[in-house]
Amino acid sequence: ISEDKKIKFQYFQWNVKKEMELRHDGAFYHISPWGLSWDDENYYMIGYDSEEKKIKHYRVDKMHKPSITNEERDGKENFQNFDMAKFSKQTFGMFSGVERTLVLECEQDIIGVIIDRFGPDTSIRLDKDKCRVRITVNVSNPFYGWLCTLGTKVKIVEPQDVADDYRKFLKGIAKMYKKD
Repeated sequence: ISEDKKIKFQYFQWNVKKEMELRHDGAFYHISPWGLSWDDENYYMIGYDSEEKKIKHYRVDKMHKPSITNEERDGKENFQNFDMAKFSKQTFGMFSGVERTLVLECEQDIIGVIIDRFGPDTSIRLDKDKCRVRITVNVSNPFYGWLCTLGTKVKIVEPQDVADDYRKFLKGIAKMYKKD
């Protein structure tokens, strides 16, 4: 980052034999790094992928053979107003997803959990004994898993398609535990 250069690396995942498997058939990723983020006990490099023309993130400990290239970084215009803290709050477990604005109906006693996650600028409206919050998140299975930790104290109110997807997510899990 300090040298204003792209980096290249191979990226891996673990298989069931506890062996490292290189992703994309071992091809090197060429990324312009712009920042580091700490999330869920891991460091992530946030960078710009010129081929796909988008911001991406990679777990630093899963980068194999990283090296600095002679190529100048690109994507600067994408990071001029980029808020690393906001990106981390919207991206659950650093899993990407489609960024959406949601309205959640919450029990008032968990509003602290919501504010801890999304920050004190979160839009909150009292509605009888509950409250409604407006958040922007990258909708993904880890986000749905986080919602599960709140149980019946939170409900997706809008948009309906995200509420429907969450219902399917929950039904899929329940189906795994169905007694025959």
